[in-house]
Amino acid sequence: MAEHKNRWSWDVTGFEPWKSSPSSSPPVDQGDRKPTAPLVRRYSVSPSSVLPPQSKQSTASKVQRLQEKLKVLHVPLYEYFHFDRPVLLVELSFYVVSFATLFKSCANSIIRYFVQLAKEDHLQLRHEVSELQEYSNAKLDRVTRYLGVLAEKTRKLDQVALETEARISPIINEKRRLFNDLLTSKGNIRVFCRTRPSFEDEGPSVVEFPDDYTIRVNTGDESLSNTKKDFEFDRVYGPHVGQAELFNDVQPLVQSALDGYNVSIFAYGQTHSGKTHTMEGSSYDRGLYARCFEELFDLANSDTTSTSQYKFGVTVCELYNEQTTDLLLESGKSMPKLCFGSPECFVELVQEKVDNPLEFSRSLKAAFQSRGNDLSKINVSHLYGLNSMLTLCMIIL
Repeated sequence: MAEHKNRWSWDVTGFEPWKSSPSSSPPVDQGDRKPTAPLVRRYSVSPSSVLPPQSKQSTASKVQRLQEKLKVLHVPLYEYFHFDRPVLLVELSFYVVSFATLFKSCANSIIRYFVQLAKEDHLQLRHEVSELQEYSNAKLDRVTRYLGVLAEKTRKLDQVALETEARISPIINEKRRLFNDLLTSKGNIRVFCRTRPSFEDEGPSVVEFPDDYTIRVNTGDESLSNTKKDFEFDRVYGPHVGQAELFNDVQPLVQSALDGYNVSIFAYGQTHSGKTHTMEGSSYDRGLYARCFEELFDLANSDTTSTSQYKFGVTVCELYNEQTTDLLLESGKSMPKLCFGSPECFVELVQEKVDNPLEFSRSLKAAFQSRGNDLSKINVSHLYGLNSMLTLCMIIL
């Protein structure tokens, strides 16, 4: 029985337990000795050490019975793998083919169903399109008839308008001629006199205004019996007269210019007499430039006759010391050509097309900016009496 007890197994490769011998030295402590391989504790167990003899016999009989049952079960399994498997494979193939056929049949049925739905929708849409086509054709025929009627009425109205214009054209021309004659009767050349308010450092005014056509100046000559002299003009404007009232007397000339007659309006006088204020004005009190051009556009837009067509252009030049400067000419280009000769004198200048007062103001501003480069030098020469040449800025519409 001693050999059936649990024993230590030293089946470790490369490890041999230490054996004592008389000639060897005392054993070294295992804690100080490092083994070359890990130690594993194993138990040696055998059937003879576990089961009694009776159990061994019963176990052997059970194993034999299980082996016999295994032989019995092995026969149908062998027959299944070697005899029934091909049959099952054939049946499986049949089922697969049947399933594929059924799937194809279902797919064809679904396709036929959707094709039928598409055909029905197509027929319905064709029916709706046919109805809409009939409706639109009826509407188109009606609109065509209406357009024919309107075209005929338009043709008749155009004919009446042409006949009316033909009748009133002589009247319009006569009206223009009479209007110009009326202006001419007042004088082909009319001189208006406008005085500005006095500056603080100028002292009391020496000018009086007896009426709208006379200006009285105190000469200050005590040797004369009458120190005041009267000067008559076509119109006199005192310091209290504004830009709008001045334009009221100029407005008829704008109509005459639109009728095709030549009209020139310019201001002249000594330095700081108010020429620039009269012609240019300011942002809150516009001068004659902007007011005249707005009046031109208003008159052109109010003329609705088909025989009248208006196009506007602006040219700005400066004449100083017998030198002509085109103020609308781009920098780097050649100067305009000044031609003298019989029967007329002309200057080839740049003309900008303008379609509204805003474009005119933009062109005028650009021209004045070009003029401003030498304007300060010109004013200094006038103030100190360095020359007596005339500086003239012309705006041609």
